[in-house]
Amino acid sequence: MSRGKGLAYIFALAIALSGCAQAPRASAEDDGAISLLPDDHPIRATAPVDMLRCTGRATIPALDNVTNAKWSPDSSAVAMSRIAVVPSHTTITGYEEELRITVYYLQSGRVQEIGQGQRPEWSGSGAYLSYWRDDGYLYVNLDGTIAGTIEASSPNVRWSGDDMYFWYADEIRVWHDGVATTVSHVDPDLIPRYPRDDSYFSADGKRFTVTRYSLDGTTERYIGVTASGEMTKLDDPDATFTEWAPQGETLLVRSNDKLSLIEPDGAGQSVALSTLAGRVHGWTADARLLVGAVSATVPGGNVFDRIPIWDPIDEQDKAIATLPNLFGARSFSPDGRWFTGVSRTGLYETQLELYRCGAGSGQSVDLRADPAARSRLGRIEGASRRFVRPVAGAVSQFLQGRHTGIDIAAPFGSIIVAADDGIVDAAGWVQVGGRRVCVQHAEGFESCYYHTSAALVSIGDRVARGQPIALIGMTGATSGPHVHWEVKENGRIIDPLEH
Repeated sequence: MSRGKGLAYIFALAIALSGCAQAPRASAEDDGAISLLPDDHPIRATAPVDMLRCTGRATIPALDNVTNAKWSPDSSAVAMSRIAVVPSHTTITGYEEELRITVYYLQSGRVQEIGQGQRPEWSGSGAYLSYWRDDGYLYVNLDGTIAGTIEASSPNVRWSGDDMYFWYADEIRVWHDGVATTVSHVDPDLIPRYPRDDSYFSADGKRFTVTRYSLDGTTERYIGVTASGEMTKLDDPDATFTEWAPQGETLLVRSNDKLSLIEPDGAGQSVALSTLAGRVHGWTADARLLVGAVSATVPGGNVFDRIPIWDPIDEQDKAIATLPNLFGARSFSPDGRWFTGVSRTGLYETQLELYRCGAGSGQSVDLRADPAARSRLGRIEGASRRFVRPVAGAVSQFLQGRHTGIDIAAPFGSIIVAADDGIVDAAGWVQVGGRRVCVQHAEGFESCYYHTSAALVSIGDRVARGQPIALIGMTGATSGPHVHWEVKENGRIIDPLEH
């Protein structure tokens, strides 16, 4: 089975956008944060061990403003994109935000700076690390040196072992040990036109999706076979979001009201979102689907959420993951021993967090008393401005000229949160802006989040500052996955970074 339980390790978002909606807030349970140095020693506990119980915060170096993170296959290292602020003569702010690649090695504690880049991906052996630079090339790093500079038409790649599959116009190519060869060709009419379209390979590289967006709101989605380039249209006109599982070839398909898992043979199972415990989804290390509610991410890592597994194949699987309310790069390590994401250290600033999984009952303390979380919350609540940055991503365009908001780039599917408390007053499709979610705040303020791929809330829902409301997408007039964050005060556009 492509989503097999495997390995018993589990023990037990142009209005001048050319540059371019309520889960209940959970209360903290009596779980807690323990400072632990990362290591590779087996977990020893006399109490029953639950590998989906990730409640031990690890002490790691300060890794600030992480936008996404990727685990090495052996779970010994995390490669991440981090925001760096650099001077600029072309922006109204006098600065811009640039993404750089950093690698953190758990066992030694070493932090390695790679340089400018984003979208890090490890090879199957962990020897190679690929990433995309602003010059439009893919780079392959080997032991701190550049082993390959590859011309590609899309930044989205997939490693199968030490073979890297990537796009070049109508060709699917594979790079191996410095040599690129063509695997297959796709229909010229269906070439993914990055950054207007998107394309992703399955976890094993054997299949791929291509999504083509139109300004009238229609979307064409295709599933393809890598070896032949043959593509078949996905027969689900209501789909707004697709994502491959972290193992095999299972495809998650979301619409406004349902969620489906499609297997390689075309068989699928669906469930109404209204019947689930929440609308935020994620994956376990062995590719089981988690769907539930994530508490408001202010500051983050201060509440534990209990998120159930939805498994249509094994209806007896009633497992529940106990996870911190982190946002951004939420993921398990491949061995299931760690859970990562980011927490807020300010209105805009974040830091990477690492939580140990596999805690036994009674092995943790109440997070409400955690000094680190309380300190972060104090800084946020005491800030002179009101809005938190709605996504763990880098600003790609400021409010200047005809551009009416702040564009924040982040990986497709990343969580977008409400920038302040309020009530959802709009959710759905609009011209140019695509799928949006808007929140009415106190004192005449309204914030809107455009280009989303999926809404996590509905009109009339009351939301808290930092509560998940949508997922990053590419709908409407957009170039690459991002959210256009627009704020009005009594109907007048304002700069959210100044309020």
